[in-house]
Parts: sequence; C-alpha cells; structure tokens
Amino acid sequence: MTAAAAHPEFLSYRTKRLYLLISQRIDDELRPHGLGRSQWQILSRLARAGTLTQKDLQHALQVESATLTGIVDTLAAKGWLQRLESAEDKRVKVLEFTPAGRERVKAIPDPYELVETRMLADIPAEDRIHMRRVLEAMIANLEDRS
Repeated sequence: MTAAAAHPEFLSYRTKRLYLLISQRIDDELRPHGLGRSQWQILSRLARAGTLTQKDLQHALQVESATLTGIVDTLAAKGWLQRLESAEDKRVKVLEFTPAGRERVKAIPDPYELVETRMLADIPAEDRIHMRRVLEAMIANLEDRS
C-alpha cells in the first residue's frame, strides 16, 4: 500500500470519514437513552415488524448468531423485549417488545433521521437527488456480481 492510497482527496477516504462521522453522531443521539447502534437497529426493526424470529433478525442485520444473542440478552435484561417460543416450532425464538419496551422505544427519536436531517441541512433538493443516484451507481459498481 502506498502513502497516496490514504490521501484525503480520494473519494473513498471522504466516504469513510462521512461514515465515521455519521456513526459518531448516531451514537451521540442514542447515548442519553442508554443504547448503542446495534441495539437501536434491533429495536427499530422490531418496532416496524411487531414480532420477529431471532433467525429472521439475524439474516436482516447480517450478524452472527452469538452477536445477536448477546445484544438480545442485553435488551431483555433491560426489560425492553422478551423471547417467546414459536407456536409452530418450539425451537424457534420469537422476539417481541414488553409493554415497557414498546413505550420506551416510542419515546426515542429516530437517531438516523435526526443525523440525516443535520447532515443534509442547506443542501438543495436537486443535489440530494443527484447524490442519491451517484451513491446508488457506486454501490452497484462494487456489489458482488457473481
């Protein structure tokens, strides 16, 4: 690797810097609520779905089973969600909010929305549309096509 590869003029450098700043700001928004990003992602998906199997959540978040189990254990210990046995298959664990967890999540503003609003402040709508198209094209160019 050459020194030039890490040069800040590369778009990949700027993209990573933006990603890190977004991550930091999301963490900043979640900290007062005692949550991390991974916990929020689980709670957010569960809020949209109502209930989810642990396996479905694992696939959606693309995490290892042990990683997800640890995060779910933490959220269950906080009293925010519970694991239930599936009515169809006792081996399958279904996640759902506790009543207290449902109320807590409703009270937390979506950190991704807050950060995106801040990030895009003063950027004209046509630039946002153009940026979205360019980002989608870059993603498509780098996605595995095999």
